[in-house]
Amino acid sequence: MGVQELKQLGYAVIFLMLVIILIPLVLVKGCSKSEPRPIPKKVEEKVGMIKVYIEQEDKVVEMDFNEYLKGVVAAEMPASFNIEALKAQAVVARTYFFHRYLNHKNNNTVIPEHKGADICTNPAHCKAWISKEDAMNKWAILSAQKYWDKISKAVDETVDLIVTYDSEPIDAVFHSTSSGMTENSEEVWTNTIPYLRSVDSDGEELSPKYTSVVQVPLSEFKSKLSNNKPEIVFKNDNKTWIEKIEKTEAGSIKNITIGGCEFKGTEIRSIFALNSAHFTIEFGDDTVIFNVSGNGHGVGMSQYGANYLADQGKTYDQILTHYYKDVEIVKIGNELLN
Repeated sequence: MGVQELKQLGYAVIFLMLVIILIPLVLVKGCSKSEPRPIPKKVEEKVGMIKVYIEQEDKVVEMDFNEYLKGVVAAEMPASFNIEALKAQAVVARTYFFHRYLNHKNNNTVIPEHKGADICTNPAHCKAWISKEDAMNKWAILSAQKYWDKISKAVDETVDLIVTYDSEPIDAVFHSTSSGMTENSEEVWTNTIPYLRSVDSDGEELSPKYTSVVQVPLSEFKSKLSNNKPEIVFKNDNKTWIEKIEKTEAGSIKNITIGGCEFKGTEIRSIFALNSAHFTIEFGDDTVIFNVSGNGHGVGMSQYGANYLADQGKTYDQILTHYYKDVEIVKIGNELLN
């Protein structure tokens, strides 16, 4: 065997040895779990004790953050719901707190409604909250302990988890019942928020408030709209009053022209205390009939939709990533808020 042949044989042996060594390494690496993503720097803080302004009692109380979250879940979602839906609600409540708290802290803003606390219990301003005692009294005596244990499990088993978009906690808005599809943020409010996109929401018909009917005397209908926009004109034929309707992607009323004046669907909802802006209008002889679908603003997670998904076998994280687009669920760090 010549020198050249010996060199070629040596190269072949080296190549085979490299193959034998490297291929198993590649396979092992490919099959192993990926490293957890780093915690976003903006949400590294972990909550221990927080101050809560209890509006009903007009006092500020210091309480454990997780105990506060249990009161939020108990107040905001039926305890009879699937545990995975309750877990999703727990993560949403925790995320909502962080989004709100960090925004106020980073901007050095003072919230008068909080009376010096971190958060309040006014659902119109923050989120609803109920004490363990009041929650237990609200539930049937045979279910009370079971329900509280269930809510505690939902909070404890998702401890420190929040939903983020672009390394920041999201504005985790939610509502009771959609009309079968959630709303894009800009079609209800002002800003286009990338993770608050319209998505299908099945199972909503199981909600007791999936449909509702509101009847208003014709005179009240006219007077309330006139008070809102004095320039409105009601001609004799009420069939001509509604001239134009613009709908959202989900089918709610975005804008509607009545008597020559344009109203937002959310305005009509507020004026006549409708459950949602997804409605139709019928005129009777002396009444106006609103046929309404859904309950709430329709943006973000639907609670009844979440419960339906949970009953279909979806886990809390799958529920969250369905209703909030392109988000991540991360665990916050170990530093206490100060």
